Amino acid sequence: MVPPTRGGRARSTGLADRGVFSRYDSKISLRVPGHIGRKGNGVHIDKEHRVLVLTHQGAAVKAYPVRFGFNPKGDKIKQGDGRTPEGRYFISEALHRNLAKRYGARSLRISYPNVADGRRGLARKLISPGQLRRIERAIARRRTPPQNTRLGSSIRIHGGGVSRDWTLGCIAMRDADVIELYRHVGLGTPVVIRVGTTGLGDRDGDAIPDAVDVVLGAKKLVYNRARYKGSYVRLRYPMGDVSPKIGVCTDVIVRAMRNAGFDLQQLMHRHIRTHRRLYRWIKRPDRNIDHRRVRDMVAYFKVHFRLLATSVRRVTRHTLLPGDIVFMDTLPKHGPDHVGIISDRLGKSGYPLVINNWTNGYHTSEMDLLSTIAVTHHFRLVTKKKPRKAHP
Repeated sequence: MVPPTRGGRARSTGLADRGVFSRYDSKISLRVPGHIGRKGNGVHIDKEHRVLVLTHQGAAVKAYPVRFGFNPKGDKIKQGDGRTPEGRYFISEALHRNLAKRYGARSLRISYPNVADGRRGLARKLISPGQLRRIERAIARRRTPPQNTRLGSSIRIHGGGVSRDWTLGCIAMRDADVIELYRHVGLGTPVVIRVGTTGLGDRDGDAIPDAVDVVLGAKKLVYNRARYKGSYVRLRYPMGDVSPKIGVCTDVIVRAMRNAGFDLQQLMHRHIRTHRRLYRWIKRPDRNIDHRRVRDMVAYFKVHFRLLATSVRRVTRHTLLPGDIVFMDTLPKHGPDHVGIISDRLGKSGYPLVINNWTNGYHTSEMDLLSTIAVTHHFRLVTKKKPRKAHP
């Protein structure tokens, strides 16, 4: 179990982040932003890496450590096998009172067995055709399927701790985590359980989705407090960086994305060299500085990541999610000249805070900018798929 952070209000993530500035890992806690309710949310679980991810509109918002049945390998087959099921389910019951002690602080029953589980059970002669029909009807009506078959029952996401794989087949969380999750899911929330991946993008292979990895990296940079200093510096290549004590706004992006396994220095240098027409203002590619310039970064992001909007207003602020990248216009000359990462925290303005390194005299910090500073590009780190070539 991971102890609470200072003040006892927030807990460290409990995740094995394979990233930068690791000395700050134990200090980092994330929260689900206050403007995210229950609508449009989902749960994705990776059994191999023991991670549960809450998504909003398909984007990863927060990841949690979890544990499973006492026999964690393999799909659930029948009652008593100690395995956790794999497949697509939904939450069919949510309880927070009068729970059995083993369930901890909250209980979220999932719709096990689903139709696929039932058909396999019929093939193995564990259930009858009539029981399968009852399972099919319940799933079609988005209700709890029969819980009295030999396939097993009462599979839940619940509290109780993550010290080991200890449940009878359920998904166990830390109590504080399941309380938070409970606030952001409801009856019908989809639950996907897979092995080896959450299906949400994980470039560095640490089982933390890229968007969550990026905001974790950005939060570590807030602890690091690099002083704003802009100058040309010769860097090693690849994975080059200026001194951790200094940086500019683009260095926040470079470092935070490196926490997710993106080496923007190398990626952008290669792209600039092979796509010169997209960077006509660059006379000679320079791997020491090109990735540290806002204009170059915008051009690269347009090709590789999802552009959601070219402005942010009060009525669209809810579209900003932790780990999103926003380019801003802060100078009299029109166009993007600053960049930051959307935090998990909201400012007094009601807009999410932006993790950035503002200008001379500042350090990397979370700032309430978006009610007064114009956004020119709002990106989500969803890698664009290359179009398939048509067959002749």
